[in-house]
Amino acid sequence: LFSLEVCVFKGKRDNMPPHICSVAQSAYWSLLMHRQDQAIVPLGRSGAGKTTCCQSALEYLVGAARSVDNRVSVEKIQAMFTILKAFGTVTTCYNGASTRFSMVMSLDFNATGRITAAHLQTMLLERVRVAQQPEGESNFSVFSQMLAGLDMAHRTMLHLHQTAESNSFGIGPCSKTEEKQKASVAFAQLQAAMETLGITVDEQTAIWRVLAGIYHLGAAGACKVGRKQFMKFEWANNAADVLGCDFEELTTAVFKHHLKQIIEQVTSGTSRLSKDEERNAGPKMTGVECVEGMAAGLYEELFAAVVSLINRSFSSSHLSMASIMVVDTPGFHNPRHQKKERAATFEELCHNYVHEQLQTLFYKRTFMSELERYREENVEVPFDLPELSPMATVSVIDQNSSQVPPGGQAEEPKGLLWILDEEVLIPGSSDSVVLNRLCSYFAKKGTESEEEGFLRKCEQMLQFEIFHQLGKDPVRYDLTGWMNKAKLNLSAQNSIQVLQQSKIDALKKLFLPRSKMPLICRSVAGLEGNSQQALQRTGCVRKTFTSSLAAVKKKSVCAQIKLQMDALANLVKRSQIHFVHCLVPRVGADGAEGKPSQPCITGEVELTLDVPTLRVQLSGAQLLDALRLYRIGMASLRCATVFYACKNCHPEGLQTFPTQRKAVYQGEPLKSRELCSLSQF
Repeated sequence: LFSLEVCVFKGKRDNMPPHICSVAQSAYWSLLMHRQDQAIVPLGRSGAGKTTCCQSALEYLVGAARSVDNRVSVEKIQAMFTILKAFGTVTTCYNGASTRFSMVMSLDFNATGRITAAHLQTMLLERVRVAQQPEGESNFSVFSQMLAGLDMAHRTMLHLHQTAESNSFGIGPCSKTEEKQKASVAFAQLQAAMETLGITVDEQTAIWRVLAGIYHLGAAGACKVGRKQFMKFEWANNAADVLGCDFEELTTAVFKHHLKQIIEQVTSGTSRLSKDEERNAGPKMTGVECVEGMAAGLYEELFAAVVSLINRSFSSSHLSMASIMVVDTPGFHNPRHQKKERAATFEELCHNYVHEQLQTLFYKRTFMSELERYREENVEVPFDLPELSPMATVSVIDQNSSQVPPGGQAEEPKGLLWILDEEVLIPGSSDSVVLNRLCSYFAKKGTESEEEGFLRKCEQMLQFEIFHQLGKDPVRYDLTGWMNKAKLNLSAQNSIQVLQQSKIDALKKLFLPRSKMPLICRSVAGLEGNSQQALQRTGCVRKTFTSSLAAVKKKSVCAQIKLQMDALANLVKRSQIHFVHCLVPRVGADGAEGKPSQPCITGEVELTLDVPTLRVQLSGAQLLDALRLYRIGMASLRCATVFYACKNCHPEGLQTFPTQRKAVYQGEPLKSRELCSLSQF
């Protein structure tokens, strides 16, 4: 389906069959014609092929348009995806390479249609995956690849020549011989990809050091009772050695956060800490949370450094006219798709939130904007705006309002993220309080209520359902521990200091550029670039953070999630969007359970379709409504085009469409009055 051999670049528009490369070609021609930024946004379930779509579209665009000085090539695009696959994907019940971050990859074009530069921005990285994974799922793929593929010299230097008996982060070598060989081959491909992008040997070694440090932290663990300290000091010493710091420095960064406040208190001459400092004091975190936070922070900084190295290879100072952005997100997650009994996690809620937000953007662009355009141009379209929209589901997660109804009897409903944000600051609050507040706002009141609810409280303790995909695909969530995930982890914040103060020059040099990054924007990677288009995208992201609640709530975890999604949406909204809906043809087709396809007599694989599964996806994405509007709207536009074209016969037609729409409809005056009959069209 994604073979690039069928995507031969052609000079005329719309002469390619339905294909992801056809969408890319359409975006390219639209960029040249209108001098406007374009965006390709795949939507769909996890495992539906969104990342493959993005890679195919980028490879086609680069191969077709070519770059000015070969700064951007198909080989480099493939190398980039190899690196991102290693550092940003995991093995789950959905597929063997499930993306765990969102990205915007931009290609900058000059006035002649040649590529001048490329720029990668990533956000919403599931950094907690480093320390915590749902049952049956893996850590990031790069750990198993490194443990299988490192040579003996690097193993000895990184203290990986012997493995730990247990690792609290779930990091370990592959148990099966076939898996180990596969991981070793993948590591060799990763090293080759880094060389293709110009990542030096010293930089690669610095990357392996951080990964090895995370591994040793998992092997060291933390005492669950008593004093906050490492459980196995030998492995903690190994972590300090590979990271280039003393054991005492690492211990202070991981556990003793209150020492920083004490030092600041003494040096400033104040008698006591402020309320905010007391609220965020270190002793309120357990030892396990401290170690996990340091590991998550180290990996987030490492991922951002890798993105910077990728952008360095693609950067250029050539002038550019407009860009084509390709957006890749983890997609929609629901354990029920693979008949799993477990409830969805907080991280899966965040991924579903991103998907619903992008689906809302599709709803607004496809229905609301189109119908508004028809009304402005006095085109009668027999189509009503769909009653259901993803905005109702999104409000359950991120609705925020400070308005109080008349009388002040009750407050306006607030979404889950904002409830968590408030309850974290209240002493003695708990997960059950969060659930009760959420259900009081959004749960359906009684069985005979005429109003449809978008949330339901489950019989299991601390579990609830959100009716995603317009209520067609409900997801059950387990709220246990979400209050802790919404709390600021001070160990994660200290990770950048450990890396920037390292005694190893290559390691220190790799992370020093991050010191210039504003603290409130640090959750977004790729905020560097020299080209005009890259600076505009970077400015858009920074403006999103600085002009919103980030200026007030710099240390709010939930606000950071919300702002990262806003930054992603603001980048896309600036352009003309080409949505690509990726569908899973049957249950288990995304790499999990399910019957494999049976080969036909001709030797080809027979594609078996699960109609109920497809129906849920089609209705949840409102594709049939979109097609219906397209058919009705295009029929109305054809009549209106003729009405505008027959301006010799109908001068009033000039009032129907403004002059600036003439190029869009390509209407020309008709010479023959005999063709001027609207009933014929």
